Amino acid sequence: MKRPDSNEYFEYFETYISKFTPDDFWAEFEGQPASIEALLGDLPAGEDSKLHEPYTWTLKQVVGHLIDTEKIMATRLLRIAVGDPTPNPDFEQNSYVDGLDYEGVAMSDLIEEFAALRRSNSLMIKRLGDQQLARSGTASGKAISARAIPFLMGGHVNYHMEIMQVRLGLES
Repeated sequence: MKRPDSNEYFEYFETYISKFTPDDFWAEFEGQPASIEALLGDLPAGEDSKLHEPYTWTLKQVVGHLIDTEKIMATRLLRIAVGDPTPNPDFEQNSYVDGLDYEGVAMSDLIEEFAALRRSNSLMIKRLGDQQLARSGTASGKAISARAIPFLMGGHVNYHMEIMQVRLGLES
């Protein structure tokens, strides 16, 4: 997959896109669920529900945030790729985290849900041609190409993986 040019997205998105620079796009993009599983799949009891100061979300909530963002980014990608001119609204991440109950859900189920979404999104992206990926639209009030969104998705996961590694006392 061709990396987007910096003129294909608003500079704020560089925070995430810069964190996804794979030599093999598909290997890393499709391998991220396994990386999450390796990091979080065998935590001591209660660790996934614990707050790690100064953070305000539990690890379950972070994975829930990854799920929510994956869904929203996939919708944005599809709409932009097909040429739907409707602007894609911003989303308030805290409302999503606060509005859903993660404590009654096993971390393994959250990881499985993310993996299923990523697999589905990979299949969708693979059927998009250069013409669809080159299309631009609006997300959060800013211009972005369809091609930039998968890199944004991958970088968003890497961004949170780095934070989770720090929270768990691991090297990032």
